[in-house]
Amino acid sequence: MAPVNRALAGHAEESLLIPVAAAGEFLDGACMVSEARVQDALRMLRGRQVVNGDLEIAEKYGSLVTRLRREKLLAGRSQNDLWISATALSRGARLLTRNARHFSGIFGLELLSY
Repeated sequence: MAPVNRALAGHAEESLLIPVAAAGEFLDGACMVSEARVQDALRMLRGRQVVNGDLEIAEKYGSLVTRLRREKLLAGRSQNDLWISATALSRGARLLTRNARHFSGIFGLELLSY
């Protein structure tokens, strides 16, 4: 079982949502492994709420990027990670990640690492 699937299983009782950018990254990784991994990933994603962008997320993204730029903390950050952060912040959700350092310095973002 992939590490992310073990981590998700550990939070099975929680309502989980997956930003569309995270779903895309997840499927990209699965495609690099095998068709079987892609099918496993799709089964997992179909059982979760995948969140598309909306104006609330875009507003949070804009203010987040501006704040990070002003604090000189924007350089080197992935656009996907910024959209993922904005989605979590706009929904008041904690972020489950294996790359906590990618999300460091983002005020108000609660991280769960695996």
